[in-house]
Amino acid sequence: MDVYEELIRERNAGRMCVLATIVNAVGSVPSHATAKLLLREDGSIVGTVGGGAAEAAVIEEAKRVLASGRPKLASFDLRENPRMDIGMVCGGSLNVFIEPVRPAPLAYLFGAGHVGALTAAAARIARIDVEVIDDRPEFACAERFPGARAIHAGDIDTTLAALKPNANALIFIAGRSHELDARALRWAIDTPAFYIGMIGSRRKVQFVYHKLKTEGVTDDQLSRVHAPVGLNIGAATAEEIAISVVAEMVAEIRHVEAARALMSNMTDVAQAIGRKISQNRPDRQDVAIELRPAVKGEAAPVAGWRRTPDGGRP
Repeated sequence: MDVYEELIRERNAGRMCVLATIVNAVGSVPSHATAKLLLREDGSIVGTVGGGAAEAAVIEEAKRVLASGRPKLASFDLRENPRMDIGMVCGGSLNVFIEPVRPAPLAYLFGAGHVGALTAAAARIARIDVEVIDDRPEFACAERFPGARAIHAGDIDTTLAALKPNANALIFIAGRSHELDARALRWAIDTPAFYIGMIGSRRKVQFVYHKLKTEGVTDDQLSRVHAPVGLNIGAATAEEIAISVVAEMVAEIRHVEAARALMSNMTDVAQAIGRKISQNRPDRQDVAIELRPAVKGEAAPVAGWRRTPDGGRP
């Protein structure tokens, strides 16, 4: 089975997979450079990077990448780890690049009103595909949602029965009534979608929460729901709410647990760099400053700035 064909098949099916490729091999190794292995979501594999204990170690690393969504370069020295060399008569080392291959994110957007249309537009900018669901054909139409992957206009219950979101789907609920949103949310929490958000005031959230609780929904099920929805950017207008919602979707896609500003302000950055420079030798001042989220009141560093001996930027 061809690795690339299977990769495309998995991606088109909306399933995440992981591709492991030997990018460097030194000495005697159990496979050839550029050999590839594909790990599917269900744990099955296609292709090989040589078999044996070394391949088993690659598969374990690939599982970690599947869980984290972050690529990594893994190194395996068969000389220093004899267990990887059993039966292979190998004495080399190899580097394997292990990368997640994501399907295009797909958001199911319930509600074709003003906020829904603006959220769909913001999602397209973030390269998130959208399917629109509303029971009003005059709202759920191509004119209002150009570029939508699909538009479902009609009876909500009929539509819900036909939709099959997978574990890489996002669901955003912004319908025209509390009752409709409660029905959509009741359906959503039984899906494997990894993100579920519902727009609304705290009073609406309380209404929907108590309604679903009376229907037997548990707190554990409801804990999956982002409501009120979106990142806290002080959004007030419909446009700002749409940006807030899509920003939260991106944070979920990128596995960011707590989205914050990258840095506080320019003065703090400059002062942090100045302090770092003053601690180094004047004749060779290489500044290695890590970029990380800023904490209020703390000087936030910036990445990639290195001072040369003459005081300029390279």
